Amino acid sequence: MLFHAMLFHPVEFYQHLLASAPLPTKALTQGLIWGAGDLAAQSREGSGEAPALRRTASFFATGVGSGALWTTYYDAADALVSPLPGGALEHTAVSLALEQAVWCPIVFALYQIPASVLTNGGAPADVPAAVRRQLVPMLGANLRIWTPANVVIYNVPLQWRVLASNCVDLVWGYVCASFAADACEPGDEECIVDAADALATPVGSRRPALIVTRRSVSVDFFWRDSEGPVFRSKPSVLDGGDQTTVTSH
Repeated sequence: MLFHAMLFHPVEFYQHLLASAPLPTKALTQGLIWGAGDLAAQSREGSGEAPALRRTASFFATGVGSGALWTTYYDAADALVSPLPGGALEHTAVSLALEQAVWCPIVFALYQIPASVLTNGGAPADVPAAVRRQLVPMLGANLRIWTPANVVIYNVPLQWRVLASNCVDLVWGYVCASFAADACEPGDEECIVDAADALATPVGSRRPALIVTRRSVSVDFFWRDSEGPVFRSKPSVLDGGDQTTVTSH
């Protein structure tokens, strides 16, 4: 019966899980999406090697934690905003301001940036410097990229907001990946592999960053150094030595 419901009535089954166990359902959903996104990124990198399952497991675990945090936040924000006077437009505006001004500085500084540092093998002592360096650029990217998306997210039913947020993150990653890959010359496999990092490195992504060091070329108009995303006006490639790029998962 359970398998039948999962296979033939997936939406109804998921709605049942959301109603009966909302927090673990949303947290595990985000973990699975982040893990699947990492596997897709590894596949698109085209190394021919077996997937790095430890890396995927790390992103799954980080996604579960992030899903629990965002679930709790969405519930709390809805409880604060819903009783306020005004209609959907006013409530959406308050929700956007609350997320950008209050919640994102907290979750970025205390969870997402530390998760990036620790996922990449850094020590807890490295976290404060990373927060000072990355917090303001991340908030700026969040404002630019997520404001339009959040207008939609805050107008879907509360129980679907975490899933909607993750879908936006994945779609944005694929858009960036396709945009970067289009700048490569046909047959330039090194450039295409580097462009594929955009699948895992959408500007403004809420997934933690993975630092990759290798000797290669990079897409000039869409690449990331240790300070964050850099855009150029014309597509080209850079002949590089050992270069560190930052990707987000």
